[in-house]
Amino acid sequence: MAEKEKLDLSQVTFSNLLNDTAPAQVLETDPAQEAEVPEVAETPQDPVPEPAVEETEQVAETQADEPITENTEDNSSPPEQDDTEDESPSVIDVLREKLGYEVHGNFSEDYDGVVQFTQTVAGEIAKEQLDSVFANFPDVEEYLQYRYNGGDPKKYFQASAPVVDYSNIQIQEDDVSTQRAIVQEHLRSMNFSEDEINETVQEYVDAGILQRHAERSLTKLAAQQETQAKRVIEEQKQQAVQAQQQVQQQWQNIQQTISQGNLRGFNVPEADKSKFYSWMSEARDNQGRTQRMIDQESMDLETQLALEYLLYKKFDLAKLVQSKAATAKAQNLKTRLQNSQPASKRMKGGKGGGSTSNRLPSLSELL
Repeated sequence: MAEKEKLDLSQVTFSNLLNDTAPAQVLETDPAQEAEVPEVAETPQDPVPEPAVEETEQVAETQADEPITENTEDNSSPPEQDDTEDESPSVIDVLREKLGYEVHGNFSEDYDGVVQFTQTVAGEIAKEQLDSVFANFPDVEEYLQYRYNGGDPKKYFQASAPVVDYSNIQIQEDDVSTQRAIVQEHLRSMNFSEDEINETVQEYVDAGILQRHAERSLTKLAAQQETQAKRVIEEQKQQAVQAQQQVQQQWQNIQQTISQGNLRGFNVPEADKSKFYSWMSEARDNQGRTQRMIDQESMDLETQLALEYLLYKKFDLAKLVQSKAATAKAQNLKTRLQNSQPASKRMKGGKGGGSTSNRLPSLSELL
């Protein structure tokens, strides 16, 4: 605790009291009397100790010497919050994790994006299931591929599942009728006549070699059936490839025709060429319908008949325009004639004279 201060009355004179310019009172510290007057130092009128002022100045100087960048770093909390927000997973990321499918593509964070993402994942799931089915049943994949290429199911089953499956027939030693039938069918496949077939089979029977020829014929017939089935499927694949090439060539011709910019008198602006082609060619829904198909389905009856009439007239727009102009001109002429006065009223003395039977008819009455 700081030493207490008190007045030294021995140094105060009467002249000091009357002189305003006299030196200030001298304060003297008396350690022996510190315990006697403890209240003097505790009074609220005492000035603030100078050491406290010096400490304040030192703190101020220290704060002034600190670089400004430190305060800026201390107040840079918003970027940390932004980083935290960016680290939170999106809805699409959560769906990827839950469903376990890494689907590539950009999906928006809204209802449409979620629907598109789930549809894409559903397609992947269906593909996996089909692959599993095809792995267990190769014949199912073969048939679906054949039908997808536009093949005839009757031809497929006739080739792949005939009435008689020679690969499943077993020849018994005492079954002569089956042996004869197999040999006969093999000879027919080689374009033998019926007489030649009967003579050859009888020779095999007489020589005791019918069973051996029947086994050979059975092997060849089974191989022919397998080859026939493969040929039907391969021919269908080739036909599908040719059909696809024809479709692509047709769309190329359509695009080239549109790019010319003139369609039977219609001028197609440059800005509409690509849009018009997309309107015709690009699918807009899961059913594979283009916008052209959708618009055609929504047409009313009158619009459909108008298009059919253009087709009926072979899109001869020049004649259609002339016919429309002539019709409009005739209607205007008829309207003017109906609004004009009759000729009898314009004649002299139109109010009287002469019988009504001799009155001239107006042009509107004639029309």
